[in-house]
Amino acid sequence: MAVRFDSFSLTEITAKPEDAFRLASLIMAEGQRVQGYAGDYYRYYMGDAMAVVRTMLDPESGEELLLGMDTHAVSKCQWTCRVEKDLTAEGADPLQRRLLVRGESGEDCAVVDVLCADALPSIESGCVIQLNMAGFPLRVDYSEGPCRSVVSAQEDTVLLQGVVKDAKVGESYLGMEPLTKFLSVTVSTPLGDIELCHPMDLVKQSQTESIRPGAVVSALCHLSGDAAAGAYAGGIVFSEENALIVLRQFFQKGDAARLRPILRSDCACTFLENRQEGGENALALLEMVGKQMREAGFTTCVPGKLTGVDRENPPPAGKTGQRCLLLGSGPDQFAFICLLETDSLGRAREILITNDSRYDCEPEA
Repeated sequence: MAVRFDSFSLTEITAKPEDAFRLASLIMAEGQRVQGYAGDYYRYYMGDAMAVVRTMLDPESGEELLLGMDTHAVSKCQWTCRVEKDLTAEGADPLQRRLLVRGESGEDCAVVDVLCADALPSIESGCVIQLNMAGFPLRVDYSEGPCRSVVSAQEDTVLLQGVVKDAKVGESYLGMEPLTKFLSVTVSTPLGDIELCHPMDLVKQSQTESIRPGAVVSALCHLSGDAAAGAYAGGIVFSEENALIVLRQFFQKGDAARLRPILRSDCACTFLENRQEGGENALALLEMVGKQMREAGFTTCVPGKLTGVDRENPPPAGKTGQRCLLLGSGPDQFAFICLLETDSLGRAREILITNDSRYDCEPEA
């Protein structure tokens, strides 16, 4: 999706399949691991350029599978944006994501290929996410004069116009070996600053003098946004809130494998009278329960809280005010609740799924 080695003049290092595999192997061996829920990413800095490899475990062999590779710029340009729609192509691997996003104000919107998307507990329409942004122009023009800043989404590209804030010559390296030079231009847009990276030969000779701060840049781009930014720079953030989000996604859509990272090795899961101890046993029980719930039509899962428990005959866990998940067949038709106990690091120690009448609960506002 976001494989644009040509934007860094690096096409030759992946020209042959064996070259691309050799680079991916180097990245997995020496790159920074970014943990995701269903798989991991490896981020490798190549001077002012960056490559990211997507991997996940083969459930049958237990070996790490190489899914693909993306490119990005070493950028400090962050966007805070709202997800409008998931545009991920059918057949994309589980760690790929393409989104239509909008700024927190205004009408400007963009199509963004999201790197390290699985480091986030969920990406749903309406949620706000932070992305470290880079753009790879297919066409670009630099000019003088007034500017009407705009970001407009096309089918899989973006029309962008903004004011140049900084322009420099970026450099790529492999280890200590210098490889290529390219233009790295910071541009102000309605959604935030973005780093545009492209070879010099993409610019018309008559426009080279306009590559400077204060100039106007207009470009047709592919945009890349790294979700491993801010609090998620190192990957998964463990917390009760994120664990409940991942559990809610599981009850709604399946994919039990995404639960594995949030479970402690000694995690216990109880469903009615069935209790399983140990992370893998708990995961197997959750997978069975999730399947049965979906087959029974219990696909509604919303955040809730306990409003009270029977004081004279108290249930085995839970306290008034505790957050939970409500499971059922529709709004106000809840049959089960799911309670979660986490440790000090935010990982699940105990999961209880019950229809015990000693609990009173209600959906969160």
